[in-house]
Amino acid sequence: MNGPVASTLVLLGELDRCTPGTKVRFLGCVDEYLLKSATLRLKHAYPPAGAPKIASVNIEHVLESIKRHEIEVGSWINVIGYTERRKEKGIHVQAIAVWSAGNVNLDAYQSAVEKRKEAG
Repeated sequence: MNGPVASTLVLLGELDRCTPGTKVRFLGCVDEYLLKSATLRLKHAYPPAGAPKIASVNIEHVLESIKRHEIEVGSWINVIGYTERRKEKGIHVQAIAVWSAGNVNLDAYQSAVEKRKEAG
């Protein structure tokens, strides 16, 4: 029995290493919402060395299910989507699901993702 392709859990800072079309799941903090293009700019300063990576996440396909508090600046959200290659530079993802991360423990999350990669 065939089902949907599973997503790969990655840190936002690793998205630029994913092949376009890869289905990913990641966590990010809302830095900006661009209303005209239905695009969230998410960032996550991990690893702490260097500038935080920013991902442009198009939420056009999930607009009807998103709650207002999930797109407020400073909110942490989970995203499942597909990486995209575009003419514009940067990291681009087409979201297929977005939900609040609530009061996430970032240290525990980052550690869990790293351990999962080591085990896999």
